[in-house]
Amino acid sequence: MKSIVVFCLFLLILSGCSQHNENISIQDKKIYEFSWCSYKDGFKAQDLNNELISYLGFLKNLKDQHGLYKETKYLDPSFKQKKYDFSWLDIFENELEKKAFYEFAENSEIHKNWLSSKDEIIICDTQKQTFYETKITNNYDFLDGDQTYVGFCQLKDGFDLDYLISEIRRNSTFMDKPYNQVVLTPDFNMIDFNFLIYLETNFVMNDLNLIKKNGLDNACEEYENYSANSLLFNTYTID
Repeated sequence: MKSIVVFCLFLLILSGCSQHNENISIQDKKIYEFSWCSYKDGFKAQDLNNELISYLGFLKNLKDQHGLYKETKYLDPSFKQKKYDFSWLDIFENELEKKAFYEFAENSEIHKNWLSSKDEIIICDTQKQTFYETKITNNYDFLDGDQTYVGFCQLKDGFDLDYLISEIRRNSTFMDKPYNQVVLTPDFNMIDFNFLIYLETNFVMNDLNLIKKNGLDNACEEYENYSANSLLFNTYTID
């Protein structure tokens, strides 16, 4: 489970549209919900892909009939992991839409059929990890197969999260490159980190030290197993 904890040092994982949305009610913030999953013996990604028709039908019905839209992403780690094969990421616009999604799912035969077929192929940690978004920069249309970087930070004594968010906003490192960047704060009891920097981009790189690039080296503890305090994923949009 230690590897899972590190990844959610993401991961990842984030709402408002303005640069001052940290002042928006938490009920209106975008929600990122991560599940850590592994394939059962004898199964692989293609098997899960073949069963997605039920899930996609459920999502289409929610959008067409109820105006409810939810993003789902498959995060494939570019680093070796022993505890999980991938992360399943659900993104909700706010608390109300998250609640509505689960209410519809609980009463949908289509969704129940999807869960039944899914459970034959993969096993997921039942303890999902939820984060709220603070938008930093958003000027890039994310494409299927692009990369997701996650930088994680445990604050050193004397540093304040709100101050660091303002420092991140003033950083011009990525201004000439396309990316979406947000800060994620956890909605669960986690003592290993205080926030994540979640960045989507078409950068073709094997590593990106988001903590260093954002000038946060002095504010964040260095995690011994990941000296750059960052993780990288190849990301696929499920739609």
